[in-house]
Amino acid sequence: MKTDIEAFAQVIRIRFRKGEAKLPLLPKAVLKVQKIVHDESKGASDIAKVLAECTTFAATVLRIANSPEFKSGTYEIRSLPMAVQRLGGRKTLQLMVAISSKLHMNVKDKGLQKILNKNKEDAMYVAVAARHLAQILQGADPEEAFLAGMLHDIGVQAVVCAVPDLLTPLAAEDQIKIIQSLHREMGGRLLNYWGMPDSFEIIATHHGIESDDRPRDKLIDFVDAANFLIQSHGHKVLFDAADDIDPMNYAPIQRIGAGETHLAAVEIELEDAVKHMETALS
Repeated sequence: MKTDIEAFAQVIRIRFRKGEAKLPLLPKAVLKVQKIVHDESKGASDIAKVLAECTTFAATVLRIANSPEFKSGTYEIRSLPMAVQRLGGRKTLQLMVAISSKLHMNVKDKGLQKILNKNKEDAMYVAVAARHLAQILQGADPEEAFLAGMLHDIGVQAVVCAVPDLLTPLAAEDQIKIIQSLHREMGGRLLNYWGMPDSFEIIATHHGIESDDRPRDKLIDFVDAANFLIQSHGHKVLFDAADDIDPMNYAPIQRIGAGETHLAAVEIELEDAVKHMETALS
C-alpha cells in the first residue's frame, strides 16, 4: 500500500507538538560550555576544563585546532586552553554542537542508521566545500561556513532519532520522502532548541529553496553553492538533490560571486580536505 507522505508527516508533527516525540538532547559538556560562552567573567581556561572531562571532545577539538583547515599558526597546539584560544570560545561551542550532531545520534534499525551515516558523509562534503569557497571568495567566515555545512541537514537526524518507530516499518523510498519533507522544519526546531545562532537555524530551515521569503544571508548561499558543487563533482546525496543546470546559472553560486576557476579550485582539493576533516573528527 502506498504511503500518504504528507499525512504521515503530519502525524509526526503532531507527536512533536504533544511532546510524544523528543528532540535529541545535547551532551552535558556542550550545555556547560554554552553557559561559559555567555558568561563574560569566564574564558578559554574554563572551557578547557569542561573539555578535559570528556575525552571525545578533548581529543577532537585538539585534532581540529591542528588540522590544515583550521590551523592559523605554524606551531602545534598541545593543550586544550591553547586550542580553545585558537578556535575562540564561540567557534569551539559551535564545533562541539557539530561533533554532537554526528557522534551522539544512533538508532537500532540498520536501514535508518545507514541514512544517518550517509547524511553525515554528505554534510562533511558540503561543509568542506563551503569552507573552501568562503576562504577563496572572502564573503563569509570560513569556519562558520564549515559549521553551517555540518549542520544544514541536522533535521535528518532530528526526524530519524525522534520517531524511528514510525519510520522503521516503511519502505526505504518512503522513509526518504518523509524525511525530505520534514528535515528543514525539524532542523530549524532542533537548532533553536539547542540555542544555536539564528543564522544556523535559518540555514537549516531554508537551505536548498529559492523563494521570495528566502533570507538574504551570505552563509546560506555558501552552503547551497557547496551542496550544488559537490553534486556537480559527482557526489550523490540522499537529500536536497540539485537541479541539472550549469553551475554558473545556479543563483547561490551567482550571489557569492563564484566563477568557474573558483569552483575548479575547490573541486581539486575537495577529496583530500574531506579525508583530513574525517580523520580529525574520527
